[in-house]
Amino acid sequence: MSRTPTLPSLARASSASRSRPMAKGQQTKTNIIDTALHIATHHGLESLSIGGLAEATSMSKSGVFAHFGSREELQISVVREYHHRFEQEVFYPALQAEKGLPRLRAMFGNWMQRTTIELDSGCIYISGAVEFSEREGAVRDALVASFNTWHAAMRRAIEQAQAAGHLHADADPYQLLFEIHGLILVLHYDVRFLGRKDSVPRALAGFENILRRNGAKVD
Repeated sequence: MSRTPTLPSLARASSASRSRPMAKGQQTKTNIIDTALHIATHHGLESLSIGGLAEATSMSKSGVFAHFGSREELQISVVREYHHRFEQEVFYPALQAEKGLPRLRAMFGNWMQRTTIELDSGCIYISGAVEFSEREGAVRDALVASFNTWHAAMRRAIEQAQAAGHLHADADPYQLLFEIHGLILVLHYDVRFLGRKDSVPRALAGFENILRRNGAKVD
């Protein structure tokens, strides 16, 4: 059985390549992915097409095709780029916080900050789950692997908080993760679908309630 990669291992090769000056071809591919990510965030991965991207980037279809080879490869590249940006904004900054509850709070706080931005556009993890829930294939596999990697990091932070005595040792880490993830999903639903304006503070309060129920001390 293959082992689920960690966030750092997924990003290591990408980070190294980004630190070097890009050749013209790589820069062109990066620009295409940037455009594709913008489209997919607002309209879903299924809205992407070689022809549509060619028009959006003022390139020929053959020019776009040369960088990806297929629509599926394009979609996977967008998923990977989305994941890279997610970890750069949410995961890595949280590592500056002390292990335990401070890091768990930092991870959720960063996740919430990114989510509030995506409320005006959309989240590929959420829209992708709808688009590919019953469709097997490489795009679905890429989505599942990316999100499972983030879930594993969150669960690890919960377990570290338990080991530090910040949360009850007998609490179920997955139950906490399930409830925390639920706050993000409800936030998207409340704001984007129902138009409720008070949902962000409710999600933040919900997170603190989850922590208190599981042993976190109130400041």
